[in-house]
Amino acid sequence: MKLPKNVFSTIGMSSIGVLMLLLVGCNQFADLEDADGSRYQAEYAIPLLNTSFSMNDLLENFEENSVLTVLPDGLLRLQYSGSVLTENADDVFEAINTTLSGLGGIAIESNREALPFSGPDGLIIDQMDLKDGLMFWSLVNCHEKEITTTMTFPTVKKDGEPLTIVRTLGPYSGEGECVELNNFFNPINLADYIITTENDSIYVEYYAEDSDGMEIAPAEGVGILISGLAFSYAEGYLGQINHSSDPDRIDIDFFDNWIRGDVFFEDPVITFNFTNSFGIPTRAVVDRFDVISVDGDTLPLQSEFITNGIDFPFPTLDEVGQTKSTDFVFDKDNSNIREILSSGPVAIFYDVSADTNPDGDTDVRGFVTDSSQYIVQVEVDLPLYGWAVNFGVRDTFDLSLSDLDGADYAEFKMVTENAMPVSIGVQGYFRDAQGNVLDSLYENSIRVIEGAPVDAVGRPTAVQETVTFSDFPAERFTKIKNASELEVVATFFTTTDGQQSVQILGDQDVKVRLGAILGVSGN
Repeated sequence: MKLPKNVFSTIGMSSIGVLMLLLVGCNQFADLEDADGSRYQAEYAIPLLNTSFSMNDLLENFEENSVLTVLPDGLLRLQYSGSVLTENADDVFEAINTTLSGLGGIAIESNREALPFSGPDGLIIDQMDLKDGLMFWSLVNCHEKEITTTMTFPTVKKDGEPLTIVRTLGPYSGEGECVELNNFFNPINLADYIITTENDSIYVEYYAEDSDGMEIAPAEGVGILISGLAFSYAEGYLGQINHSSDPDRIDIDFFDNWIRGDVFFEDPVITFNFTNSFGIPTRAVVDRFDVISVDGDTLPLQSEFITNGIDFPFPTLDEVGQTKSTDFVFDKDNSNIREILSSGPVAIFYDVSADTNPDGDTDVRGFVTDSSQYIVQVEVDLPLYGWAVNFGVRDTFDLSLSDLDGADYAEFKMVTENAMPVSIGVQGYFRDAQGNVLDSLYENSIRVIEGAPVDAVGRPTAVQETVTFSDFPAERFTKIKNASELEVVATFFTTTDGQQSVQILGDQDVKVRLGAILGVSGN
């Protein structure tokens, strides 16, 4: 638990009593009904605090990196989250472009020529809807008569009509270069064309005839070049592509000030949230998922799903434009999460990637659009259902008691009424500017707040009242007036000291009343 660092600067002469306020994160002062100075001579009873707090209040103030929620059954839950992997369609389309760019210029050497649309990674395109791209063509006539050429792409269509190029080339004189015609300075814009394939290829049909109606074979130099394709939609077997991102971490600040002891969470979970509009079988691959403990140990998450991966939900070809979402939960039944998250976790390191078409089944056709994306997020949930034994935290605060020169001794009295099943023990050490211990708040660490009793399922059954005193006679009080800082060590114990898990609920609270009696010795 993280202790607030601004309390001592706001309290003034009640600095010792503020030790109790450190545990409640509150500096509201009100009348203390039972502060009684009747048994003292020349003494002053000072009411310091009359307030209440809940674990909800404490955690909202202290847990900077988490979200605190109350579950439907009233149980408090700490939740830490981070993004794992976010990908859009760029990688898939880049793979298609890589395959197509490897074709280079394509020579037309026969009346029907195939442009293969598959690649070494298994890419097989059934359909592509283009939003950009250019086609260059070159026609050559080495025949002595004028020819008319027709180049047709039967499965490259716009508004249902196939792409067709018809040109007439003059006769070849027989000397020098053959007659050539091209569109290098005016390429065909392929935007809004839809490409389908036949036997995993796009076919180009070439026909040329001379002025006498005789068919003429394609001359050397006849060909096409496609470049700069951009897609709004692609369908087929879209290959096996690994999507990776940089490793990341989630910091868990619950144990920031931990110094000793054990905390056990009964039902912690790690949840992967999948949101996916890719129509492709995809599997999350957990390359690393390690919990770093307060002792510096690295504890890997172990599960068959870590070994085998986790499959994404994905829309089918009949669900283009839809988004599929699901949660996958690592819990105590399918992993070692309870063991590793009860080690005092301070951080989680993870490295998660995703593989498309992980089984390599080319019969499974999928799709991707230019707006397709998937997002994987990870959440670590720590429901406050468990136990703590000797769980200690430490923090140090600046302190000045110079305003108390007129007082020779002091006694502080605290009355608590606790509905939470958590006991709090405390010890404070007054140190001078050199760090030397001048005195301690108590002779021994004591439980200033006793935990409420619980039933068989760990829910409190009654309110526990505790009264504590801290006495500073003249000799002790004189020593601590030179203190420049106070080191606070707080220790937490759940009711039954770890023999039973208890439940921390949002409506459980602790009422605290604190008073001080200051006096002059009369010397």
